[in-house]
Amino acid sequence: MPRHFVYRLLRPEGSGSLPAPSPVPPVNPPPQPRRSRRFRSGPWAAAGLVLAGGLLLARAALSPSSPSLDLAEVPGSSGAEPDARVRAKVEAARHAVAANPDSGMAWGRLGSILHAHEREVDAASAYKRAAGLDPEQPRWPYLLALAARTPDPAGALEASERAVALLAGYAPGQLLRAELLEQAGEAEAAGEHYRMAAALDPRCAPCALGLGRLALAAGDLETSRRHLERVAALQPRAQAPHVLLARVYRGLGDPDAARRAMRQVGRLDGQVLHNDPFMNEVVEEGVSVIGYHRRASVADSLGNQVKAESLYRALLEAHPDDANGHYNLGNLLARLDRADEAIARYRRTLEIAPEKTEARFNLGNTLLNQGRLAEAEREYRLALETWPDHSGTLTNLAIVLARQDLVGQAAPLYRRAVEADPQNPIAHHHLGQILARQGRVVEAISHFRASLAARPWSGPVHLDLALALARRGDREAAREQVDAARAAGTEPPRELVTLLGAGPRDGVRG
Repeated sequence: MPRHFVYRLLRPEGSGSLPAPSPVPPVNPPPQPRRSRRFRSGPWAAAGLVLAGGLLLARAALSPSSPSLDLAEVPGSSGAEPDARVRAKVEAARHAVAANPDSGMAWGRLGSILHAHEREVDAASAYKRAAGLDPEQPRWPYLLALAARTPDPAGALEASERAVALLAGYAPGQLLRAELLEQAGEAEAAGEHYRMAAALDPRCAPCALGLGRLALAAGDLETSRRHLERVAALQPRAQAPHVLLARVYRGLGDPDAARRAMRQVGRLDGQVLHNDPFMNEVVEEGVSVIGYHRRASVADSLGNQVKAESLYRALLEAHPDDANGHYNLGNLLARLDRADEAIARYRRTLEIAPEKTEARFNLGNTLLNQGRLAEAEREYRLALETWPDHSGTLTNLAIVLARQDLVGQAAPLYRRAVEADPQNPIAHHHLGQILARQGRVVEAISHFRASLAARPWSGPVHLDLALALARRGDREAAREQVDAARAAGTEPPRELVTLLGAGPRDGVRG
């Protein structure tokens, strides 16, 4: 029986002979209609460590001796807010400011609550007051710069200068300063701050992305390539570095690499993330639908799946028809090996939003992993009605058919999968196995090599390639593949070792 490996979108390897299929990445819910800006990247792309004990969120103590302020003078009136929880939270913070208008903490918390609910202009006004009342606290000018970067770039640039002066060792502050300087056309100063941020956080992918952009704009293609390839290595799901790499490779005279980069652009949809503890605390203030999704996503990225699940369930208790909530909870449950619960969430997602094909794909993956082949086949075929050229769906449907000994139907699907995505290692591997069994060894070898080009650490593919090379009589090349399989942690079968005389060599683990 040939080995079958399920096509995975996020992780290249799993345990066992049938790894659990990885879900499509979580989808953030669309913004409420009255919002003016969709959640994409920028400050909301925070995926870092939340500072222990909390830096911001304690309520400000009200001083009875402070003069009060008329509530109408406090920014952020929420009278038009349709969500009662958001309205209540904003109004409580506004009343706290009105009762104690000399408290920088009260103003800052109001800014954070408004910021968490995409009220950037009002948030910036509150942060500005907080920064004036508490001039030695770096978080207020930093958060002011984040909130103002779109509506008031000049004000954001000025606030970022104050923030880095107060807390030069905060990498996100240096990064934000660099981005704002780059936006203002001050490339040399931007580069200095990108490098300072990268020195503080060596795994700062946005820092490398910024340096890659600057080098590309300056015509230094080799430097740009080095930085952008680092971004792609640090965050394999990020789309942005490949957009720029396609331009860099074309400029370097490598059209094949440029085409590969553009194929990656079509396959990937992730944002370039960075650690931002200050912003993570702002996200924690969110109680809207979007706010709950953001909080759960941050908790999940920090490894706190219990908190993430609790937040998704709280969201769904208040909004039981939120398709993205059911979908993202399903993805979380699937990763926690709670397959039956995940299946129920995916089915509920599709009841609410039948067009959500990624939920159908993940439902098929979960059913396949449970061995429920007929049900998985049905979901994959339905998914292909919307995604006819989706390489993962084609691959996994072919796997379902092959496991039912319908190899003749599986082979064309594998071919369609590699046509749709020439870097799909699973489809190349399985198609190579089928061709090898049919005696079409030369074709099989080309597919095994294509699989290894995308996934060079796969011991089973090295062994299949070794067998194919041995059948062609190329024993030396076959022995090299056996060595590579051993180096990848896969011990070759004894009969192959005997056939090739391929015992462990010096420096090769046996």
